[in-house]
Amino acid sequence: MKIKRFIFIAAAAVFLLAFYLIFEHSRASTATHTVTNATETAAEQTAADNKINHQQIPTVFIHGWKGSKRSYRTMLERLHANYDGPERAMIVTVRPNGVIHVSGRITNQKIPIIQIIFSRNHEPMEQQAAWLNNIFRILKKNYTIDQVNVVSHSMGGKAFTCYLEKIKTPVDYPKIRKYVAIAAPFDWISGPLNDTHLSIKFLKQQSYLYHHRDRLPKNLDVLAIAGIMSNAQEGDGVVTLKSAFFGKYFFNPKHYSEKIVYGPNAQHSMLHENPEVDKIVADYLWGLRPKN
Repeated sequence: MKIKRFIFIAAAAVFLLAFYLIFEHSRASTATHTVTNATETAAEQTAADNKINHQQIPTVFIHGWKGSKRSYRTMLERLHANYDGPERAMIVTVRPNGVIHVSGRITNQKIPIIQIIFSRNHEPMEQQAAWLNNIFRILKKNYTIDQVNVVSHSMGGKAFTCYLEKIKTPVDYPKIRKYVAIAAPFDWISGPLNDTHLSIKFLKQQSYLYHHRDRLPKNLDVLAIAGIMSNAQEGDGVVTLKSAFFGKYFFNPKHYSEKIVYGPNAQHSMLHENPEVDKIVADYLWGLRPKN
């Protein structure tokens, strides 16, 4: 009896030890997996963790030459305060070495806004277009963003249009639903241009964007906004009406429209500080009216 009892106790002890070891191994494996996932989430914000669950598609804001985080700051603050929904969710910064840094995340914002910032903010159109290519590919791949609206100011408009024309595999990038180009100098060739006495024919001949217009999405809704401070010839003081509305020659005319803003606050750098522009953008993109 003593021997049988000893054998029984020993067997039970072995069983309990085996069960304990299996349990600990399982718990250790699970803990390691969780830590690994947590590390990946913190460092990379993986696609699975960042899958968007919201009704409205994001709107991307792109600044112009010499722009910065401040360029759209007050406009985004006004949109958030005066309209129901718009809220900055992410900031995407292209550092001087070209590395892309993403801060923030899309969670439960009704209308999430993504602000793009170029640290080197005076680069040629082609370079900015290449950065935008990387940014939009990351938004699609890492953040499962399938559709966006876009708002640009000044040279940001040329860079964005150039990006659209250089896309080779559209499935790898978010679809652009609506695009608002604020004071985009679409007819500039390589820098600031006085186009007053230049013919449309000449400008078309010199325009990269015009020559590659067949690559643009045919169903993209485009709104071009221009400013007139005092007279039509001067436009907003930097970009003429001819330039801001030159996009009519390469965007699909069935999906293209124009708006003009007048007065001192229609000056080029003031357009994104102008509540009238806020109204136009909010109505066109989201069908929103001011709260008050």
